[in-house]
Amino acid sequence: MPLPNEVKDLIPALGIIPHPEGGFFVETWRSGCEPMSTMGQTGINDCRDATANLVVASGRAANRPDRDERRNALTSIIWIPTLKSPKLILASNRSDHVHYYQGGHPFRYNLFDPSTGEFSTVVLGPELQKGQKIQVPVKGGVWKCGRMENLGVEVDYSLIGEAVAPGFDFHDFTFVTPEMIQATCKNADVREILLEFIHTDSTADVKTVEVCSEFYKDGERKETRIEERS
Repeated sequence: MPLPNEVKDLIPALGIIPHPEGGFFVETWRSGCEPMSTMGQTGINDCRDATANLVVASGRAANRPDRDERRNALTSIIWIPTLKSPKLILASNRSDHVHYYQGGHPFRYNLFDPSTGEFSTVVLGPELQKGQKIQVPVKGGVWKCGRMENLGVEVDYSLIGEAVAPGFDFHDFTFVTPEMIQATCKNADVREILLEFIHTDSTADVKTVEVCSEFYKDGERKETRIEERS
């Protein structure tokens, strides 16, 4: 049976929920832990065979309140932007990650390396003859944002896989603020592009973990987001 044309039919099939950066997602793997059970944070106390499934991410002691540098070795999600929620909010993840095209519309990523000032764009999609890529690796620390490209195909979403190593932890994740862009990006044209993807709550005082953890909770806000995005 082929994939459905509408994201609303994927919601029960995949168990996806609204994602803090836009669209929908579901965590499909977290080394040593049940996917989704840790709400996007490292599963330390409930990790099975911690010696094998936790790795030390040196230099990240300050990121977590418990100063633990261990992370689940690998995490993976399915991420699904939609016609109603096509944007990926500008953010940075300390871990390397790879995106995999799995169906639907192509997705254009904007990548900015704050350490070098290098800016690039790459399209994740199936049309290799047009320069699209079926995998897009992103180095940890690079700022990333983007938008789904609407090519008029029947489906209303893009289906993207993403693997992260060391595993994803919201304590290693930061929404980029306008102040960070102004201080780091010297190219006015690139600044204009990046500012289009700023999170509405993106300020130096916002605790990313608290903002993102709320998305895992059932309730009226979750149902409203589902309706707005599908």
